[in-house]
Amino acid sequence: MKRLSLVAMKSDQEAILNALQDAGTVEIIRLADGDAPDGEADAVNARIQRLAESISAVKPYAKKAGFLSPQKREMTLSGMREYVPKAEQTTGEIEELLHAQTRLLSEREKAESTRAALEPWTGLTVPMASVKNTARVHYFVGLCASKDVQRIREQAYLEAEFLSESATVPTILACREEDARAVQTFLKMIDWQDYVFPKLQGTPQEAIEKLNREIKEIDEAYADAQKKLEAHGETIETLQNALDAETIDADRLNARSELAYTASAFVLDGWVREDEVEKTEKTIAGVTDAYSFETRDPIEGEEPPSVVKNSKFVKPFEEVQTLYSRPAYGTIDGTPYMTPFYILLFGLMLSDTGYGILLMLGSWLYIKKKKPTGMSAGITRVLFWGGLSTIVWGILTGSFFGITRTDTSGGVFTAIGQFFNRIGIFPAWIDPMQNSMAMLGLCFGLGILHIVAGYIVGAIDKFSRGDWKGAIFDQISWVLITLGLVIGFLPAITSMAGTPINLPGAVTTPALIAAALGALMVVLFKGREKKNPLKRLTSGLGGLYDITSVLSDILSYARLFALGIATGVIGQVFNMLSNMLTGASNIVLRILGAVMCIVLVIALHTFNVAINALGAFVHCARLQYVEFYGKFYESGGKEFRPLSYNTKHVQVTK
Repeated sequence: MKRLSLVAMKSDQEAILNALQDAGTVEIIRLADGDAPDGEADAVNARIQRLAESISAVKPYAKKAGFLSPQKREMTLSGMREYVPKAEQTTGEIEELLHAQTRLLSEREKAESTRAALEPWTGLTVPMASVKNTARVHYFVGLCASKDVQRIREQAYLEAEFLSESATVPTILACREEDARAVQTFLKMIDWQDYVFPKLQGTPQEAIEKLNREIKEIDEAYADAQKKLEAHGETIETLQNALDAETIDADRLNARSELAYTASAFVLDGWVREDEVEKTEKTIAGVTDAYSFETRDPIEGEEPPSVVKNSKFVKPFEEVQTLYSRPAYGTIDGTPYMTPFYILLFGLMLSDTGYGILLMLGSWLYIKKKKPTGMSAGITRVLFWGGLSTIVWGILTGSFFGITRTDTSGGVFTAIGQFFNRIGIFPAWIDPMQNSMAMLGLCFGLGILHIVAGYIVGAIDKFSRGDWKGAIFDQISWVLITLGLVIGFLPAITSMAGTPINLPGAVTTPALIAAALGALMVVLFKGREKKNPLKRLTSGLGGLYDITSVLSDILSYARLFALGIATGVIGQVFNMLSNMLTGASNIVLRILGAVMCIVLVIALHTFNVAINALGAFVHCARLQYVEFYGKFYESGGKEFRPLSYNTKHVQVTK
């Protein structure tokens, strides 16, 4: 990365920012202190908020895109902006409908609450407005507990009317005006709750009937508003196009607050990729010739973003690396070294040619029709190459939809297996079910190769940075230890496993000497930065203890064997279960069973390829992150986020 410093005239600011956004090469660094008010940016951000809320409101009623529909529509920026006025009008209509629905719901809730409060009073046969105090008579309206009804009746100065029989009794009390204070005191002594009739005409029953009519009218109005809102589902593309156009403008306008200003000029600082410096300057020169453009290398204390550049083949695997972490700036990019191992190990974990074909075809079709971008595009291409590897490993050590040349599922599955046996494939090399130790040995062998490659990559990285001591004593030493011990003890290990591999002493003896040399290098130079000899030796012995970690890493590759076996065995079980449906003696039942068998085979194998492809993806990534990257990779890089067209629904074309 290069640190860019640009100075230009204020009058050219908008044109320069537009050009830089179109180029997408500069990540702007904040220079201004605080957030200066920007009415134009605030207005655009407000419109974005309104558009997003409108899209959320009508999305449930929009036509659903097909699974293989393109992920983003292709459109020019000027074409997107043509949708903004129409979207503004549509947003206003949607907001009016939403506000109307909110108001109607509030009115309905209020009407329902009033109706519920009036229902106990339907026994009152006179207008509610007539129950009011006069010059000589005072009324009390409320709800009393049924246990207090008798006490009220016993009060000689009260006239009471109880309108129903329930736990809380709607009650109207009447007394002389001069007795009102005494009644209030009495009511405080019992379980009494005052009630005020709503300001409605007629009796409670008449008021309830009127409220029912109002609620019906509210429901009809709400349904009408809902119908109009659902019709706006057809406008979602207009809203989405406008949202992306406004988002592009907002990014550019918000970038203005990152700049520093003088009376007539502005200053822009940012990060630009070294290979795009010339392109960036040409972009600015195409706008104005009144500018100062300078770049420099990062200095100590600065934290440049981490950017990697790989071939078209390797680039999709950057997404696998990003799931872990970006490489720290100035360190080695692990993607090119991880890619061949990822493809190799993924296929071995799935190891079924039929599943590999499905994975390849599915990924290819998804890329062709969906045209994914970003992470989804990268992951899909990773699965495509994983499918190709699965096809090869399926032929060598696996099966075809769970069918091998020794298939015993019966019916058509056994017949296909016999055909495979005649042509000598599935598996053509090692049958994991018949020779599990050889398969396990293959997995461990690939694991050792993977781990050693990690140490070698680390050594190359250290050599390239001039750290030859770290390369030799921290990386090469472990290559010697790992390979030396494996080769030196290989005859003994394989003999105990029942598949002996005999190596001449001319091979094993030098291997053990190399391992001893590597161990000596670790002991003597692991703590080379320490001046105290005792501390240095202690540090070296502690470093040598890492041999247990290496052994643990090698054992982790047993998951290759386990997942590869699981895929084939589960497929065989599914075939066996499906074949059981075809064993009926009745011809009608046999035909029906055959149809059900086909349906079941498709459903079960679809599930198997999905769940095992997910398992292969996750576990293969785990082997890269822990066993491989642990030998050389430095994580913690910051993502490069240039000013560009960051859209969600539209792919901007030139």
